[in-house]
Amino acid sequence: MNISEEELEQRLRKLFADERLDLPPPPDAGTAIVAGARRRHRRRRVVQAVSGVAAAVVAVAGGLTMVRLHTEDGTAVMSADGSGLSVKPPENLTPGRPPQPSTPGPTGTQDIQVSSPPAAPPPTSGRPSSSRQSSTLPRVTSGPLLAADGFGRLKLGMTAAEVAAQSVTLSETQAGEACSVYTVAGSGVPDSATVVISKAVGLTVVTPDALAHTAEGIGGGSTKAEVLAAYPAAKDEPGGLVAPVGAAEYHFRLDESGVVGTSLMSVDQDCAG
Repeated sequence: MNISEEELEQRLRKLFADERLDLPPPPDAGTAIVAGARRRHRRRRVVQAVSGVAAAVVAVAGGLTMVRLHTEDGTAVMSADGSGLSVKPPENLTPGRPPQPSTPGPTGTQDIQVSSPPAAPPPTSGRPSSSRQSSTLPRVTSGPLLAADGFGRLKLGMTAAEVAAQSVTLSETQAGEACSVYTVAGSGVPDSATVVISKAVGLTVVTPDALAHTAEGIGGGSTKAEVLAAYPAAKDEPGGLVAPVGAAEYHFRLDESGVVGTSLMSVDQDCAG
């Protein structure tokens, strides 16, 4: 069936003019179209801004790289805005080598080494002790020991009854109003001795019958120099030396051979020596 172009055009116009083919737009079609256009416009501006920022970052990064390279060479320093500033390369910096640490220059003050003073020697007493001196002297250990406080179990200050109770035999040889002289012997003493007992202060004098020795090593045959060395405070007395030892005194009788007798006597006593 052949239809002429003119007839075809008429039929198409009639078809397009049919109201059944019309699609009525929604009520807010205009607002939606305007909003869509605005969104597309904003997206276009955001894409353009992001592209510009990325380009700026790339440019700045490239500039900083150049700045770092120029700075390491020591020829120039380029700022972020592209301006250059010439600098003098460090004296100890050469291409291809790391910078060497600089040696600090001299200061205005000089180093002063202060040596500590030598340690002071320990103080020593003006007079050495008798025990220290006696250790270097010939020690006499023969005979009984006459201690600085008594003889065997007998101690200075004991009454006659207390002395008799120390396993000794107490024999009176000379009686006096204030003091009496006794001889003692027995297991309570190292050897027999003559003692003086005061009624007021007790045992005051002990004189062993045998040549006794002291704890400092002075005894029969000790010279005067050895006695003075062992007892620096000793003093001369008729017939010998007297040496203080605490609350008592040693009385050394001497002759040309040295010590020939030793007695122990209380300092505070009312009996004759």
